[in-house]
Amino acid sequence: MGSVSVRGVSKDYVLGRTTVRALHDVSLEVERSEFIAIAGPSGSGKSTLLNLVSAIDTGASGKGLTDGVTLRRPNDDALSDLRANKIGFIFQTFNLIPVLSAYENVEFPLLFKKDGAAAKARVKEVLARVGLADFMHHRPDELSGGQRQRVAVARALVTDPLIVLADEPTANLDSETGEAVIDLMLEINRQAGTTFIFSTHDPKVMNHARRVVRLVDGRIVAS
Repeated sequence: MGSVSVRGVSKDYVLGRTTVRALHDVSLEVERSEFIAIAGPSGSGKSTLLNLVSAIDTGASGKGLTDGVTLRRPNDDALSDLRANKIGFIFQTFNLIPVLSAYENVEFPLLFKKDGAAAKARVKEVLARVGLADFMHHRPDELSGGQRQRVAVARALVTDPLIVLADEPTANLDSETGEAVIDLMLEINRQAGTTFIFSTHDPKVMNHARRVVRLVDGRIVAS
């Protein structure tokens, strides 16, 4: 499927004696193979929305479905399958394990798969696809920022997910490298039909998106 549906979703965080509403009655439909940007300033609720869609975070009111799985109270099996097989997540700060090589970082989501030979072939395939076939044995501190982000992209793709969520994927990259990473994701979207949902305030990402959803203070103001 590769689709996302959230309807009337609100999310609060309790910070000491203060309750902060991160999302206010948000509704959004994303079809399979879309390439969309959720845009807005820092603190607008972009990351919160991605975390809810990926089931990294829970406890929101309203209704949500990611690839047909209910987000509010999914059973353990459905939630585990969603995270392990259907969603890839690209973090703003890469979140690579520093003591592991590029190969080992990409391999990590496959460690619980039974077919070791197929897993190894898949890791090499996605590293080649993102242009890192010659760097698979390098650790993150031996790679440039753009190369580290490509490792993060490869790790998100290695399970062949239906949906990739990218939280500010160009925030720590120079403009040329950021453009190259977005072009790579566009190519994957066209070739594999993978759904991409970005959170961003980068105009370059918005220019490439086929649809821009704007969030301000936790509310959708334009789509």
